[in-house]
Amino acid sequence: MSSPTKDARRAVRAAEVSRLLSWLAAAIGIGFVIAFLAQAGLFQALLPKQAEPPPPGIEPDRITAGGSTVSGIDDGKQPYRVTAKRGWQDGKTPNLVHLEEPVGVFRRASGAEYTITGAAGLYDTKVKSLNLDGNVVLEQEGRFKVRMDRAEIAVKQKKLTANTPVIAQFASGTVDAKGMQITDDGARILFLNGVRARFSAAKGKGDTNP
Repeated sequence: MSSPTKDARRAVRAAEVSRLLSWLAAAIGIGFVIAFLAQAGLFQALLPKQAEPPPPGIEPDRITAGGSTVSGIDDGKQPYRVTAKRGWQDGKTPNLVHLEEPVGVFRRASGAEYTITGAAGLYDTKVKSLNLDGNVVLEQEGRFKVRMDRAEIAVKQKKLTANTPVIAQFASGTVDAKGMQITDDGARILFLNGVRARFSAAKGKGDTNP
């Protein structure tokens, strides 16, 4: 026959085991609830949402405008126009406007127009300058066509400076040089450094003078 002391110990152990099993059952139940809520997406909905990344090809905090156009009157009282596929204001220097595939159209006093294009450009609204970079082409139909990598243009004065190799095509031949300057309303074209010219008798119509 067991003693009262042993019976009391058994009762205490049974109570402890029962309490432990109750806690374990509660923990398992809470675990099932958490798993269910996680699968239901409730926890994900309660978490703070992260900012969505910008769409590809669009940079954050950038002022962008499609079909940008700048126009004005130069020092010779002739109109000029610079257009671009896309343009955006520089984040650090507000007077600078970055241009994608810019096209500049200028007019001489005689009324003849010439164009200059490039892969990219930078227009300064303060000093009215246009810097072109990549596949730059200057052309006046029927007179000349010049290719270069980069060019700097003082828009109001219609002055162009290129410090990179240029290839100029005229009706009477071609000129290769390591630089070029155009002044006097486009009437004066000066080739610089290592100039090589190849001319022949003019054929057909058109202005054969550089």
